[in-house]
Amino acid sequence: MDPKGQIAIVTGSGSGLGRAVAQALTQRGARVVGIDLPPRDGTDPAALPELAMAIQGDVVDAAQMETAFARVEQELGCPTILVNCAGILGPARVFQIDRETGQITPRAMDRFRRVIDVNLTGTFNTMRLFAAGLAKGNPQVALDGEDRGVIINTASVAAYEALSAQAAYGSSKAGVAAMTLPLARELARYGIRVVALAPGTFETGMIGDIPDHTRQRLVADVPFPNRMGRGDEFAHLVLACVENQMLNGSVLRIDGAVRMREPRGVSA
Repeated sequence: MDPKGQIAIVTGSGSGLGRAVAQALTQRGARVVGIDLPPRDGTDPAALPELAMAIQGDVVDAAQMETAFARVEQELGCPTILVNCAGILGPARVFQIDRETGQITPRAMDRFRRVIDVNLTGTFNTMRLFAAGLAKGNPQVALDGEDRGVIINTASVAAYEALSAQAAYGSSKAGVAAMTLPLARELARYGIRVVALAPGTFETGMIGDIPDHTRQRLVADVPFPNRMGRGDEFAHLVLACVENQMLNGSVLRIDGAVRMREPRGVSA
Protein backbone atom coordinates (compact mmCIF):
# COMPACT_ATOMS: atom_id res chain seq x y z
CA MET A 1 0.00 0.00 0.00
CA ASP A 2 1.30 3.40 -0.99
CA PRO A 3 0.70 5.86 1.89
CA LYS A 4 0.10 8.70 -0.57
CA GLY A 5 -3.54 9.68 -0.58
CA GLN A 6 -4.52 7.22 2.16
CA ILE A 7 -6.49 8.21 5.24
CA ALA A 8 -4.52 7.14 8.32
CA ILE A 9 -5.54 7.14 11.98
CA VAL A 10 -2.75 7.32 14.56
CA THR A 11 -3.58 6.96 18.25
CA GLY A 12 -1.24 8.50 20.80
CA SER A 13 -0.33 11.05 18.13
CA GLY A 14 0.37 13.89 20.55
CA SER A 15 3.88 12.80 21.47
CA GLY A 16 6.56 10.14 21.26
CA LEU A 17 6.21 7.32 18.76
CA GLY A 18 2.74 8.38 17.70
CA ARG A 19 3.89 11.90 16.83
CA ALA A 20 6.80 10.52 14.81
CA VAL A 21 4.49 8.17 12.92
CA ALA A 22 2.02 10.96 12.17
CA GLN A 23 4.82 13.12 10.79
CA ALA A 24 6.25 10.31 8.66
CA LEU A 25 2.90 9.37 7.14
CA THR A 26 2.14 13.01 6.36
CA GLN A 27 5.49 13.41 4.64
CA ARG A 28 4.57 10.43 2.46
CA GLY A 29 1.32 12.05 1.42
CA ALA A 30 -1.21 10.47 3.78
CA ARG A 31 -4.01 12.42 5.41
CA VAL A 32 -3.44 11.72 9.09
CA VAL A 33 -6.03 11.82 11.85
CA GLY A 34 -4.51 12.02 15.32
CA ILE A 35 -6.36 10.68 18.34
CA ASP A 36 -5.04 11.36 21.82
CA LEU A 37 -5.99 12.46 25.31
CA PRO A 38 -5.96 16.20 26.05
CA PRO A 39 -2.27 17.14 26.43
CA ARG A 40 -0.91 17.63 29.93
CA ASP A 41 0.94 20.79 29.01
CA GLY A 42 -2.18 22.53 27.73
CA THR A 43 -1.06 22.67 24.08
CA ASP A 44 -3.61 22.27 21.32
CA PRO A 45 -3.13 19.02 19.34
CA ALA A 46 -5.02 20.60 16.45
CA ALA A 47 -2.06 22.94 16.07
CA LEU A 48 0.18 20.07 14.99
CA PRO A 49 0.80 20.89 11.31
CA GLU A 50 1.05 17.26 10.20
CA LEU A 51 -2.52 16.39 11.14
CA ALA A 52 -5.47 16.60 8.77
CA MET A 53 -7.70 16.23 11.83
CA ALA A 54 -7.08 16.10 15.58
CA ILE A 55 -9.53 14.36 17.88
CA GLN A 56 -9.31 14.33 21.66
CA GLY A 57 -10.49 11.07 23.15
CA ASP A 58 -9.69 8.06 25.29
CA VAL A 59 -9.11 4.87 23.29
CA VAL A 60 -10.61 2.89 26.17
CA ASP A 61 -13.99 4.60 25.79
CA ALA A 62 -16.10 2.72 23.23
CA ALA A 63 -18.57 5.56 22.67
CA GLN A 64 -15.82 8.16 22.21
CA MET A 65 -14.06 6.04 19.61
CA GLU A 66 -17.28 5.25 17.79
CA THR A 67 -17.95 8.98 17.54
CA ALA A 68 -14.38 9.66 16.42
CA PHE A 69 -14.40 7.04 13.66
CA ALA A 70 -17.83 8.17 12.45
CA ARG A 71 -16.53 11.73 12.22
CA VAL A 72 -13.48 10.66 10.24
CA GLU A 73 -15.57 8.69 7.77
CA GLN A 74 -18.04 11.54 7.36
CA GLU A 75 -15.48 14.31 6.90
CA LEU A 76 -12.56 12.54 5.21
CA GLY A 77 -13.68 9.09 4.13
CA CYS A 78 -12.98 5.52 5.18
CA PRO A 79 -9.53 5.16 6.81
CA THR A 80 -7.24 2.52 5.34
CA ILE A 81 -4.29 2.74 7.75
CA LEU A 82 -4.49 2.40 11.53
CA VAL A 83 -1.44 2.77 13.77
CA ASN A 84 -2.04 2.23 17.48
CA CYS A 85 0.61 4.02 19.56
CA ALA A 86 -1.49 5.04 22.56
CA GLY A 87 -0.12 3.40 25.68
CA ILE A 88 0.90 3.86 29.30
CA LEU A 89 3.51 2.25 31.55
CA GLY A 90 1.96 2.22 35.00
CA PRO A 91 3.87 0.06 37.52
CA ALA A 92 1.73 -2.61 39.16
CA ARG A 93 3.53 -4.56 41.84
CA VAL A 94 1.57 -7.35 43.51
CA PHE A 95 1.93 -5.80 46.95
CA GLN A 96 3.64 -2.90 48.69
CA ILE A 97 5.70 -2.83 51.87
CA ASP A 98 5.50 0.01 54.35
CA ARG A 99 9.13 1.04 54.90
CA GLU A 100 8.51 2.04 58.53
CA THR A 101 6.31 -0.80 59.77
CA GLY A 102 7.14 -3.54 57.30
CA GLN A 103 3.45 -4.15 56.79
CA ILE A 104 2.55 -5.82 53.50
CA THR A 105 -0.56 -4.61 51.70
CA PRO A 106 -1.96 -5.99 48.42
CA ARG A 107 -1.96 -3.39 45.66
CA ALA A 108 -5.28 -1.90 44.61
CA MET A 109 -6.61 -3.15 41.29
CA ASP A 110 -7.24 0.21 39.63
CA ARG A 111 -3.69 0.75 38.33
CA PHE A 112 -3.48 -2.74 36.88
CA ARG A 113 -6.86 -2.37 35.18
CA ARG A 114 -5.96 1.00 33.68
CA VAL A 115 -2.79 -0.34 32.02
CA ILE A 116 -4.66 -3.31 30.55
CA ASP A 117 -7.52 -1.06 29.47
CA VAL A 118 -5.35 1.45 27.61
CA ASN A 119 -2.72 -0.83 26.10
CA LEU A 120 -4.80 -3.89 25.23
CA THR A 121 -8.51 -3.05 25.34
CA GLY A 122 -7.92 0.36 23.77
CA THR A 123 -6.01 -1.24 20.91
CA PHE A 124 -8.82 -3.69 20.24
CA ASN A 125 -11.40 -0.90 20.53
CA THR A 126 -9.98 1.05 17.59
CA MET A 127 -9.28 -2.07 15.52
CA ARG A 128 -12.86 -3.29 15.67
CA LEU A 129 -14.13 0.04 14.33
CA PHE A 130 -11.45 0.33 11.66
CA ALA A 131 -11.97 -3.22 10.38
CA ALA A 132 -15.76 -2.99 10.41
CA GLY A 133 -15.64 0.21 8.36
CA LEU A 134 -13.48 -1.39 5.71
CA ALA A 135 -15.50 -4.61 5.66
CA LYS A 136 -18.71 -2.65 5.05
CA GLY A 137 -17.13 -1.01 2.05
CA ASN A 138 -15.70 -4.29 0.75
CA PRO A 139 -18.17 -7.05 1.69
CA GLN A 140 -16.82 -9.51 -0.84
CA VAL A 141 -13.86 -11.76 -0.16
CA ALA A 142 -10.68 -10.06 -1.34
CA LEU A 143 -9.55 -12.21 -4.25
CA ASP A 144 -7.63 -9.61 -6.23
CA GLY A 145 -4.62 -9.57 -3.89
CA GLU A 146 -4.86 -5.84 -3.20
CA ASP A 147 -4.47 -4.26 0.22
CA ARG A 148 -7.71 -2.85 1.56
CA GLY A 149 -6.25 -1.83 4.91
CA VAL A 150 -3.28 -2.13 7.26
CA ILE A 151 -3.31 -2.24 11.06
CA ILE A 152 -0.04 -1.69 12.90
CA ASN A 153 -0.11 -2.09 16.68
CA THR A 154 2.55 -1.29 19.26
CA ALA A 155 3.61 -4.18 21.46
CA SER A 156 6.95 -4.09 23.34
CA VAL A 157 9.94 -6.22 24.18
CA ALA A 158 8.30 -6.31 27.61
CA ALA A 159 5.84 -8.74 26.06
CA TYR A 160 8.70 -11.25 26.27
CA GLU A 161 11.08 -9.98 28.99
CA ALA A 162 9.13 -7.73 31.31
CA LEU A 163 10.94 -6.52 34.39
CA SER A 164 9.85 -6.58 38.01
CA ALA A 165 6.83 -4.31 38.58
CA GLN A 166 5.87 -4.65 34.91
CA ALA A 167 3.27 -7.37 35.37
CA ALA A 168 0.53 -5.08 34.05
CA TYR A 169 2.56 -3.53 31.24
CA GLY A 170 4.13 -6.82 30.18
CA SER A 171 0.86 -8.71 30.11
CA SER A 172 -0.89 -5.90 28.21
CA LYS A 173 1.81 -5.88 25.54
CA ALA A 174 1.91 -9.67 25.42
CA GLY A 175 -1.81 -9.50 24.67
CA VAL A 176 -1.20 -7.09 21.79
CA ALA A 177 1.43 -9.44 20.40
CA ALA A 178 -0.73 -12.54 20.88
CA MET A 179 -3.74 -11.21 19.01
CA THR A 180 -1.72 -10.27 15.92
CA LEU A 181 -1.91 -13.63 14.15
CA PRO A 182 -5.55 -14.52 14.88
CA LEU A 183 -6.67 -11.06 13.77
CA ALA A 184 -4.55 -11.28 10.61
CA ARG A 185 -6.24 -14.59 9.80
CA GLU A 186 -9.70 -13.26 10.60
CA LEU A 187 -9.33 -10.14 8.46
CA ALA A 188 -7.42 -11.71 5.57
CA ARG A 189 -10.58 -12.29 3.54
CA TYR A 190 -11.18 -8.53 3.55
CA GLY A 191 -7.66 -7.68 2.41
CA ILE A 192 -6.70 -6.22 5.80
CA ARG A 193 -3.24 -6.94 7.18
CA VAL A 194 -2.32 -6.86 10.88
CA VAL A 195 1.24 -6.35 12.16
CA ALA A 196 2.66 -5.51 15.59
CA LEU A 197 5.95 -3.81 16.39
CA ALA A 198 7.82 -4.53 19.62
CA PRO A 199 10.13 -1.61 20.40
CA GLY A 200 12.84 -1.72 23.02
CA THR A 201 14.00 1.37 24.90
CA PHE A 202 12.98 4.44 22.91
CA GLU A 203 13.14 8.19 23.52
CA THR A 204 9.55 8.90 24.52
CA GLY A 205 7.75 10.58 27.38
CA MET A 206 7.09 7.14 28.84
CA ILE A 207 10.79 6.55 29.48
CA GLY A 208 10.66 9.35 32.03
CA ASP A 209 8.38 7.20 34.19
CA ILE A 210 11.15 4.63 34.67
CA PRO A 211 13.61 5.08 37.60
CA ASP A 212 17.00 6.45 36.58
CA HIS A 213 18.99 3.34 37.54
CA THR A 214 16.64 1.11 35.58
CA ARG A 215 16.73 3.39 32.54
CA GLN A 216 20.52 3.50 32.58
CA ARG A 217 20.72 -0.29 32.77
CA LEU A 218 18.25 -0.71 29.91
CA VAL A 219 20.32 1.55 27.67
CA ALA A 220 23.61 -0.02 28.74
CA ASP A 221 22.27 -3.46 27.84
CA VAL A 222 21.53 -2.56 24.21
CA PRO A 223 24.27 -4.33 22.17
CA PHE A 224 24.16 -2.08 19.10
CA PRO A 225 23.47 0.73 18.65
CA ASN A 226 24.18 1.38 22.31
CA ARG A 227 21.57 4.09 22.79
CA MET A 228 17.83 4.61 22.96
CA GLY A 229 15.85 4.31 19.78
CA ARG A 230 14.47 7.36 18.02
CA GLY A 231 10.92 8.02 16.99
CA ASP A 232 11.85 8.40 13.32
CA GLU A 233 13.36 4.89 13.37
CA PHE A 234 10.11 3.44 14.66
CA ALA A 235 8.16 5.45 12.09
CA HIS A 236 10.42 4.18 9.31
CA LEU A 237 9.47 0.60 10.20
CA VAL A 238 5.79 1.57 10.27
CA LEU A 239 6.12 2.82 6.69
CA ALA A 240 7.81 -0.43 5.69
CA CYS A 241 4.90 -2.38 7.16
CA VAL A 242 2.42 -0.26 5.21
CA GLU A 243 4.28 -0.75 1.94
CA ASN A 244 5.35 -4.40 2.20
CA GLN A 245 2.37 -6.67 1.58
CA MET A 246 4.11 -9.80 2.86
CA LEU A 247 4.33 -8.31 6.33
CA ASN A 248 1.23 -9.77 7.92
CA GLY A 249 0.47 -11.64 11.14
CA SER A 250 3.94 -10.99 12.55
CA VAL A 251 5.41 -9.22 15.57
CA LEU A 252 8.63 -7.42 14.64
CA ARG A 253 11.17 -6.48 17.29
CA ILE A 254 12.94 -3.14 16.87
CA ASP A 255 15.30 -3.08 19.85
CA GLY A 256 19.01 -3.07 18.91
CA ALA A 257 19.21 -6.76 19.99
CA VAL A 258 18.47 -5.96 23.63
CA ARG A 259 17.11 -8.67 25.90
CA MET A 260 15.95 -6.99 29.08
CA ARG A 261 17.37 -8.22 32.39
CA GLU A 262 16.40 -7.38 35.93
CA PRO A 263 18.42 -4.49 37.42
CA ARG A 264 20.09 -5.18 40.76
CA GLY A 265 18.68 -3.69 43.92
CA VAL A 266 15.04 -4.13 42.99
CA SER A 267 12.75 -4.01 46.00
CA ALA A 268 9.01 -4.00 46.57
